[in-house]
Amino acid sequence: MIERRFPGLRMTRFGGLAAAALALSVLLPAAPAIAAGFPPAYVVADVPVVATADSSVNAREAARAQGVHKAFRQLLERLTAKTDWARLPQPSDDTINNLMQDFEVKDEHSSSVRYLASYTYRFSPNGVRKLLRDAHLNVTELASKPVVIVPAIQTGGTTRLWDDPNPWLAAWSASDGKSGLVPWILPSGDLADVQAFDVPDVTKPTPEHLQALSKNYDNGDVVVALAVPGNAGIDVTLSRYSPDGATDPVTVQVPGGKPDATLYAAAVVASEKALEDKWKALTLASSAGTGDQETILAINVPITSAADWGAVRDRLGKIQFVRGSQVDLFARTEVHLRLRVRGDANLLRIGFSQQDLVFTPGDPLATLALRTPIGTAKPAAPAPAEPEPNDD
Repeated sequence: MIERRFPGLRMTRFGGLAAAALALSVLLPAAPAIAAGFPPAYVVADVPVVATADSSVNAREAARAQGVHKAFRQLLERLTAKTDWARLPQPSDDTINNLMQDFEVKDEHSSSVRYLASYTYRFSPNGVRKLLRDAHLNVTELASKPVVIVPAIQTGGTTRLWDDPNPWLAAWSASDGKSGLVPWILPSGDLADVQAFDVPDVTKPTPEHLQALSKNYDNGDVVVALAVPGNAGIDVTLSRYSPDGATDPVTVQVPGGKPDATLYAAAVVASEKALEDKWKALTLASSAGTGDQETILAINVPITSAADWGAVRDRLGKIQFVRGSQVDLFARTEVHLRLRVRGDANLLRIGFSQQDLVFTPGDPLATLALRTPIGTAKPAAPAPAEPEPNDD
């Protein structure tokens, strides 16, 4: 069971009216995250807590206090460079609790003196961002589009993916990929996935196989996570492939004894962190020195239909660095608007691409286009006509 709780019942703003206001050429409020759902960068999931005390109530309170501190530290480290961790702020308990927007509890168990559970925390993006900015720290909060994890395991010279047994696949299945800077999706392994990724060597997929699997999951990048278990732990090679098949692998070593479910779970956590570190290195460099400084970006959005504009508008609402927008021209084939943004041109390109928007700098207007226009999507085939009744 998952229980969701709201400390202080803090109110948030909703994005439906803001989206309508954008279409009416009104400057949007700086709350794109609310319109698009809570930003995954500020969610810390599956934090294990355990505590003992003289009563179950006191044990629960001690575990909760332990969990929120652990989650908050993980969040600050996620959003900043490792070289800055020694300078991370250490706010009071009250400040941390005020920055926590809500939390979920699952797998809750207790006895007369002991309590254990798994918590997921959501922290205020604006509050945490201000805390780090006030400490003069560079912050990255741009999340990657969810990647597609392909957990292959190599034992005895044989590599398995869809076939049992695959404890590596089971470990990913037991984890939550919805939070962090690099959210992920696990393929269902159905016939469509098997056919899409039917490769002789899973470690050497072709661009065609990558694109076929990616297409099944909203065109996210594919990450082949190859685990090689041994007597001293698990070695993992993570290869994140771009649509054209290019990759820059990273290796993770998870020490331990003979691999079991606990060690595979630890390898999943280590893999998530490695993917985040790689992504963070890319986005931190582009956000360095921008702080809260905003600029106005004039852009042209080519459209083929009203559906195209609706898709662009919705996707802009999901991008953290887009702080507002105003429409200057609305025509049948194009929309001119001004975006209020934070970040350099490279960060803009990266961020827009996570929403399948292609950004091309230009003067006086940059161009922002859908990677695949909605208006060009093929309509569903009509249902076959009913046969005429035979009067003979």
